Amino acid sequence: MSYGRTIDTSTVYTIMDKNQQTVPLARLEKIKDIGVYFDAKLDFRDHMHEKINKALLMLGLINRNFKHMSIPTFVALYKSMVRSHLDYCCPVWSPYRKGDIEALEKVQNLELQN
Repeated sequence: MSYGRTIDTSTVYTIMDKNQQTVPLARLEKIKDIGVYFDAKLDFRDHMHEKINKALLMLGLINRNFKHMSIPTFVALYKSMVRSHLDYCCPVWSPYRKGDIEALEKVQNLELQN
């Protein structure tokens, strides 16, 4: 994977295998490293959507399994199971694209409807 605005895809990277033959490395569009998705343009949209989807899954799990609960119980579950996924998503702390902000607010608006 190469990073930058203009990416030269003509370069082929190779590695030696155990038989001393060169094997070309596959060019990846995105990778996951220590839990964060990186793409060639360093756009964290895939990472944000992964974390937002995980938060929505946790919110659905809370709604299915805890039908009748008090507000303090819901807040405790929300902070521990949903909010933690959003807090550890660095670009979520300060998104600058309107679509990303709306996707984040969608998770929080679903919480208010319950």
